[in-house]
Amino acid sequence: ICVTEGSTSYDYVQSHFPPDFVQVVSTKQETEEMLFNGTCNVIASDRSILLNVTPDDGRKFIVGDKLMTKEPLSIVTRNNDREFSDIVNWVLHALFYGEEQGLTKNPSLCQNDTNSASHRASDINFMNAVYCVGNYGEVFDEDENDRGMNLINNGTTGMLYATPFGRLKNG
Repeated sequence: ICVTEGSTSYDYVQSHFPPDFVQVVSTKQETEEMLFNGTCNVIASDRSILLNVTPDDGRKFIVGDKLMTKEPLSIVTRNNDREFSDIVNWVLHALFYGEEQGLTKNPSLCQNDTNSASHRASDINFMNAVYCVGNYGEVFDEDENDRGMNLINNGTTGMLYATPFGRLKNG
């Protein structure tokens, strides 16, 4: 099992498998190279990383459906630009809200206006993110059953909640 040192996957693999089953590497790229050249039969990593492992020779690999750890995906921004961080956060919540409300990508409602007089976060139409690129599920672009904790919480699944946006119309 190849695993990147210092990752959550590393902690899990180290605590659940004998040391002679584990090959520790320093980068994600090194992990993939060792899988491709046959040094490792298995790699342990974040599911979003595993789903993007594609060798140049066209071989296919299987990503298991059993999750060993439970970290949802996240977005990180710099801590010295509060306004940008707020915008990223509100766009993400708009994408959640769009999925929750059944709103989808709609080019006729997409307003790609960079000449706006105001660029303050409070003046931005965050639903434009949904109309221009799609809701969270469309951006995620995967089978809903593969999203695990990254599903919108509908009372029975997922961990993600949309922040209410007030009175918005569908369409």
